[in-house]
Amino acid sequence: MMRFLIVTALVFVPSLAVAHPHVFLDAAVEFEFSDDALEGFWAEWKFDEFFTAMIAVDFRVPRNRELSDEQIEVIEQNAFSNLVHYNYFTVVTADGRRHPVSRVERFSALFRGDRIVYRFFVPFRRPLARSWSEIKVMMFDETFFTDIVFRSDTPVSASGSRPIETEFGIEKNRDVEIEYSTADGFVDRPGAGYTGLAHPYQVRLAFRLP
Repeated sequence: MMRFLIVTALVFVPSLAVAHPHVFLDAAVEFEFSDDALEGFWAEWKFDEFFTAMIAVDFRVPRNRELSDEQIEVIEQNAFSNLVHYNYFTVVTADGRRHPVSRVERFSALFRGDRIVYRFFVPFRRPLARSWSEIKVMMFDETFFTDIVFRSDTPVSASGSRPIETEFGIEKNRDVEIEYSTADGFVDRPGAGYTGLAHPYQVRLAFRLP
């Protein structure tokens, strides 16, 4: 059994009032379009140095940081797949309804500089039309053991086989509150303040055929 799983602490948390973050994650979202629909989005998670070091040690990552297919599969099984029980920290809102993520595809892991990066695809199909459609992608850990923000460089993008009109935005969802204790701090994200109450970030995408 691997010792360091991203969700280990969640099993032992008695309530939402837990210590402030121990894992820090910078996220990005790439929406993928086909000829006639939004097919879903790629999520990319870049982890902090401490979590990266634990993965490197526990999974015997070579010095050149090149992961084999077998190592990626083991990382997925032991340090990612259990997040299905927490909806992969991702909720999609569309048509006035919340859709917690229950399935992802095409997981991969790689090293980018000194950080490990997870990348996976979230299927979420919506047909294209001439009128505007909108979805929101919110990423958060309700225990706040993991602090998730969208990265500052290219946090949102889109790809596809035909021109699509898109509008992006990133905002805090003030309707969702995460309460936690500040009594047992471990490491802080530089520039962040920890007050005991947080609101998760979400990406807003509006799209239509031109």
